[in-house]
Amino acid sequence: MASGNAQADPRPAAVVDIGSNSIRLVVFRDRSRSQSVVFNERVICAIGRDLARTGRLHAEGVEMAHANLPRFAAIVRAMGVDDPVLLATAATREAADGPDFLKKVEDTFGQPVVQLDGDEEARLAGYGVISGLPDAKGVVADLGGGSLELVGVDDGDLDNIVSLPLGPLRLTASFGDNREEITGHVDAELQALGWLDVAAAGRTIYAVGGAWRALARLHMEQTGYPLRVIHNYRMGGREAADFCRVVSRLSQASLSRIAVVPRGRVATLSVAAMVLQRLIRISQPDEIVFSALGIREGSQYDALDASVRKEDPLLVACRQLATREARFSGTGDELFDWVSPLFPDESAVERRLRHAACLIADIGWHEHPDYRAEQVYFRILRLQLLALTHEEKTQVALAVYRRYGGSMKDETLRVADALLGEKEFTWARRLGAALRLAETLTGGNADLLNGARLKHDGERLILTLTDGHEDLYGRAIGSRFGALARYFGVAGEVRGTGLHDTFAAG
Repeated sequence: MASGNAQADPRPAAVVDIGSNSIRLVVFRDRSRSQSVVFNERVICAIGRDLARTGRLHAEGVEMAHANLPRFAAIVRAMGVDDPVLLATAATREAADGPDFLKKVEDTFGQPVVQLDGDEEARLAGYGVISGLPDAKGVVADLGGGSLELVGVDDGDLDNIVSLPLGPLRLTASFGDNREEITGHVDAELQALGWLDVAAAGRTIYAVGGAWRALARLHMEQTGYPLRVIHNYRMGGREAADFCRVVSRLSQASLSRIAVVPRGRVATLSVAAMVLQRLIRISQPDEIVFSALGIREGSQYDALDASVRKEDPLLVACRQLATREARFSGTGDELFDWVSPLFPDESAVERRLRHAACLIADIGWHEHPDYRAEQVYFRILRLQLLALTHEEKTQVALAVYRRYGGSMKDETLRVADALLGEKEFTWARRLGAALRLAETLTGGNADLLNGARLKHDGERLILTLTDGHEDLYGRAIGSRFGALARYFGVAGEVRGTGLHDTFAAG
């Protein structure tokens, strides 16, 4: 992936997703690879609740939708989006009164609604996952209220696209509470796909959709998982199947008493869990990865130029954040180059994480000095950053936390203590100390880095101040440089005209 310098469209974008169970508006800051969301709101209308039985949209749901859509239209206008994308899915394409409903939506927004067919819905779901997880390999499964979309995914390519009538609202309308009939129907639909086990076995199912996100949130609560971020939350295949089996047997009364289960998901969560459990049983994936990105983000990704699509969404997001909040522009890339001699044998993954940390190393400068480390740590953990695991995000957060002088033994680091090992802590200590040295040396103005060089020769860490820059050295620099040398387990030496200082290996 490219590092993120292509010219993207800076205009905000908006998508209204008209689903069988919910209608959601998402407004994006711009039309770039970062998929940065500035507004996200949904209304549970369940317009597809009675569809399987009546062939028509649920009347109360339609009334609720029309009561709320004018608000969405007003927000879109206020945010300066003149071309919102309106997407309609399974319920409206199958209901006899679907066209009438969509006509009124078009009148509300003054824009046409794109009625997706099943294959197009699956394709956009696949693109949504690729947008947030570019290296995805396996099967994307997007569960809506009326349908289940499946698509094979492998390093950015999609194949075997299919839409199945297996949404929880449809299944409940068709079979009521008869779990045996629901199970048999789901199994028959999935087993008819000759490619499914080949595409998913030993690989990953990427779970998309609000019901499955609610399932992930419940699993986090039950297991005490320390980082409550749904995107890229992972469960082993067998563990996920066992958990889904338990949830599928819970009544609505039981689910309604669980605080983390959204009220709007109580009616469908047990059936959604059953669908995922049967999918896992038949396809035998190694793991389930939950994606917060689906057809809304997929529609934005689909509209990007090829050069923009190739960009690394992590580095794009970090670069944009630094542009908005760092004191000086361009500092992150110069920091990255300056500390590179300290990490000659790093992996491609470590290099990418180091680049991300360098780009956002200055976003905490405006916080109160006593709380900068803690604030920036928690902020990075909760940022909308794509294309990295929870462990990788925690590594970046820990490195920037250390850049602000945070204690590596503080109780603040509960997430890092739970997710990272000693190797990752060592990496974060070293990078954070190098960034802290650079900040102290330059005051955040990376132009001053041109007068200093770092070198690691295997036995010593050497800081050289070039002619005319010797005045940058002082007690604070010596202290920070000595700490950096100790983190690398070597002696330190500072050089410059009329300047020589040494530090014993710690």
